[in-house]
Amino acid sequence: MTRMSVRLMLLVVCIGAIGYAAYQTWSSERESRLNESSSHRFDAAARATTVGVAELRAAQQAYVAAGQGVDFWFARVSAIVKDLHDKLASLKAIATAPDATVALDDAVGALQDFEQMDKRARDYARGHEMTRASDLVFTDGFDLTRKAGDAVERAVTAELAARDVATAGLGRREAIALTSAAIIVVVALALLVPIVRPREYKKDDVIAGLAALTAKPAITLPRVKEPPKLADPELDDFRVIPVPKPAPTPERRVDLGGMASLCVDLARITDTRALPALLERAAAILDASGVVVWIADPDGRELSPILVHGYSPQLATRLGTIQRDAENVTASAYRTGLLQTMKGDMVSSGAVAAPLVTAGGCVGVMAAEIKNGGEQQDSLLAAATIISSQLATLVGPPSARAKAEAAG
Repeated sequence: MTRMSVRLMLLVVCIGAIGYAAYQTWSSERESRLNESSSHRFDAAARATTVGVAELRAAQQAYVAAGQGVDFWFARVSAIVKDLHDKLASLKAIATAPDATVALDDAVGALQDFEQMDKRARDYARGHEMTRASDLVFTDGFDLTRKAGDAVERAVTAELAARDVATAGLGRREAIALTSAAIIVVVALALLVPIVRPREYKKDDVIAGLAALTAKPAITLPRVKEPPKLADPELDDFRVIPVPKPAPTPERRVDLGGMASLCVDLARITDTRALPALLERAAAILDASGVVVWIADPDGRELSPILVHGYSPQLATRLGTIQRDAENVTASAYRTGLLQTMKGDMVSSGAVAAPLVTAGGCVGVMAAEIKNGGEQQDSLLAAATIISSQLATLVGPPSARAKAEAAG
């Protein structure tokens, strides 16, 4: 493409594609941040609503408690009911998933049924019919508050799952925009490369060239003499001696007998007090200086250490928690359910993060600090996978949110 107009048009197309990709990336990132912020607000409001339901149940049970002033608790229950109606209305206003809206409607219906039942319980309490009042409070009251709390939990699960799907869609849209822009730019650059056309030779030029190639040369080049040898035979034989390559580090063999014994003992464990000793044996098999077993919380948002080997008690208490979206091998292993490694260097050791995967999804991670380059050896990685799979059988099923993510 040599025409200036065509080149300018291709330049405009490239700039437009890059601008479109940049806008889509900025827009997707902005919507993703807003989605995450809205998810946090919804989750916090739902947790506050669940606490309010528990307070409502406790306040109504005070109707039939000895020595309590019923008028005070009547007013307290009315205030809590009004506050719960307001919170459920705000939750429904920010809910985006249809399943979450249906669950919140169920919670509102349960709360309205509770109000009808509460009127009868108050009448019994005022008439000092404590037996009938107790029947209503501890049967219908308990069931209705539990129904409302369960509906709020369903709404949280549905809403967070829907927002995760929306975030994944934004990521796909961003990837498509960047890929399309890259393809357009590459094609435009390929079109801008000038095409060298072959030179057309005339018949006379071809004949003259063949004659020049077959003619005897007019000038004979002198023969180059060999350089004289040096007087010193040591200098005459001087040559560069290649430096031998270092021998590769032999791969460490895994103690298969110890591995089998460890798996058998993990399968037979009945007392959790035996786990530290078994974790020490696992560290010896993996040639690990430290091992930490991380378990996910019920909501699947963060990992907490439950077993630590090879570190001082002061360091173990400062481990804290790891967020699900953190940028490290432990969080990556939990999110993906795949073995993750980090290569060591001359200063620090390598690391291996093996997920604890059950039939319902990933429930935690076994992280090990590996010495002597073991994180690059397939045999040790396979051993870490086997040990983590056995540890996964000792951990309970994943949370409801983790199940929803696995289903999605």
